[in-house]
Amino acid sequence: MNLRQLIRLLLTHKYWIILVPLFVGIVVFFLSKTLPQKYESSTVIFTNPTSDQGVNDGGTHRMDFYTSNNLFDNLTLLLKSRETLTTASLRLLSLHLYQKTPDPSILDENDLKELKKHIPESLRNSLVVTGDLEATYERILGYSKENQDSPIDYLLRDHPHYSIQEIMDNLQVSRKSSSDMMEVIYRSDKAGITYYTLKYISDAFMNRYGRIKEMENVNSIAYFENQMRLAQEKLKEAEANLKQFMTENRILNYYEQGKYLDIAKLEHEQDEERSKRIITGTRSNLEKIENLFAGFDTRQNVIRNINSLQDKIVAKNQQLQGVFLQKENAAVTSAIEQDIQELQNQIETESQKLFKSNISIEGLQRRQALDEWLQLKLQYEEQVQALDVMQERKAYLSNKIEEFAPLGAELKRLEREVDVNENQYLSILHGLNMAYLKKYDLEMTSPQKLIDEPFFPKKPLPSKRKLLVAGSLFGSGFFIVSSIIFIFLVDTRIRSAEKAQQITGLKVAGGWVDQTKLGRHVFKYQLFHRLRKQMFNHLNQYLNPEKKPHVIIVYSLMPWEGKSFMVKQLVKDIQQKGQSAIYYGPDVVENRCDIGCETFLYDTEKDIYESQNRVWRDRFSNLESDYVFIELPNFQENHVNYTLINSAHLLVQVMNAKRNWSLSHTSQMEDLRNTVTIPHVVWVNKMEEEEVEALNGEIPKRRSQIRVKVKELVS
Repeated sequence: MNLRQLIRLLLTHKYWIILVPLFVGIVVFFLSKTLPQKYESSTVIFTNPTSDQGVNDGGTHRMDFYTSNNLFDNLTLLLKSRETLTTASLRLLSLHLYQKTPDPSILDENDLKELKKHIPESLRNSLVVTGDLEATYERILGYSKENQDSPIDYLLRDHPHYSIQEIMDNLQVSRKSSSDMMEVIYRSDKAGITYYTLKYISDAFMNRYGRIKEMENVNSIAYFENQMRLAQEKLKEAEANLKQFMTENRILNYYEQGKYLDIAKLEHEQDEERSKRIITGTRSNLEKIENLFAGFDTRQNVIRNINSLQDKIVAKNQQLQGVFLQKENAAVTSAIEQDIQELQNQIETESQKLFKSNISIEGLQRRQALDEWLQLKLQYEEQVQALDVMQERKAYLSNKIEEFAPLGAELKRLEREVDVNENQYLSILHGLNMAYLKKYDLEMTSPQKLIDEPFFPKKPLPSKRKLLVAGSLFGSGFFIVSSIIFIFLVDTRIRSAEKAQQITGLKVAGGWVDQTKLGRHVFKYQLFHRLRKQMFNHLNQYLNPEKKPHVIIVYSLMPWEGKSFMVKQLVKDIQQKGQSAIYYGPDVVENRCDIGCETFLYDTEKDIYESQNRVWRDRFSNLESDYVFIELPNFQENHVNYTLINSAHLLVQVMNAKRNWSLSHTSQMEDLRNTVTIPHVVWVNKMEEEEVEALNGEIPKRRSQIRVKVKELVS
């Protein structure tokens, strides 16, 4: 369905669309006269779930969108909880029972009488405490708890003013934008009941919320105090273990003592290395001086040798003097001189040895060498003794380090245990302080405040009568339109040429309007002329002008589809062109002889059989007419002569647009399409005006001046 079809469909059923909603609106208008008036009161509560968190207690609270929504959901559920509403309902009941005379601002006379029907006077006297409304409430509360099937229980369950369910249905709770404000609205049919119910609801909510916060804080304080006591005991035990460990191992400062041992060991190793170097150098110098002392005996021998050689030289000199005196020959003198020279050379050699023994290589004299030896000897002995002491010191330090090193891990563990317990103790102490600060904060300021107190509604809410009437008009109109569209969509009638072509698979050669529904403004002559021309032009495109007569067979699947009417319209157009036509029709239907041309009737039981095909062909060949129309009886009740059909030039199916199309018709059409070999078309009869316009164009009729002007502007 397109937009144009929808508009035409709605215009077709315009009276239903207008009259039914109008009737429903009138009925609702009169019925809504008796609607009770509603009064509304509201209050705004500052809930403080997100603002100023952590300002007084010094803490920080992370608040995001989901956390904030969760808090407000909790507050809403708390306000609409059964206990809160029960408290408010019982307080309202206690106020009404406490009232002896009618008061329009609290409870009028009619409601007071109605309440007395549920609460007998004896029960009222036992519940009401004169002069004390709070004590009256306590009595009613205790009575309702002790007696489960009492009149009070009935009021809380079914009464329109005290019922928990009724109060919940008339109560609205919402958050004001994204603020910390919560708006509570209550509606009722009485102003006083509306005001006091909302007042008691807000009071009950604030009291319950305050108690919950207070109990949370009390529980927090008790928890932190208990945990602090346990943490303090653990801390004391850890400190005692650390003290005992340090006392037993004589640890003043483990890190400084360990550092001292490391430094002492390093210095000792340096001193030991230095002493070893000194001992080595001193031993080397002592060996050299002792070697020098070993050459003193050799010097005495050299001196004695020199003295002996000197004595020999003196003897040789004396011998040489004697030779000179005896004037010996030169050979003797030369031999003596040579001996003296050899002795002098030996003395020179011995003198060199003596010189070496008197002066050391290091340039020390004998006296100096002796002093130096004594000094080195003393130094050597001192270093040897110091090295022995160092070895003992080294062994002591090693033992001390081996003993001290494993203590570090245990000391670290004990210190870490003390730190953990101390941090835990401080954290619990901080939480306890925060809990006390929150307690003082709750005592000084309330976690929720009434920004707008509940007000007494003096005027009822605007009536919903107009809204109900408008809603009924719109709802019923929507229902009618939906029903019309639904019926149209599920309608199995053929209705249009488009659907006819879709369900048959054949081209539509034309159609005809339902003449019984044509308006008086339609130019019928022009419309019928156009429809005949459209049909005639479409059929002629399947006919060969050189082959005459043109045999056109007209049939329908069901009776009374309009086959004769179609032939009659075609004959009119043919005769206007100066051509002739012959009509063959069945003899089972009356009024078939007014076609307007030469008419022949045949027997549907004999002439339609396949054995008579030759008779039909002979008839066609002997005719001098331009067109021959053969109307076959409906296929639903008669035989089908396919040989006769295929011997014609054109086959036209006539269908009534108001007929329903079923699966059996689809099956018959499938057989026809598979068997018929000649051109095959459809002609749709009795269509609605809008469907004819879709097929043939705009229907000629008198238009309003507004439509003419609009059409001119569009064109």
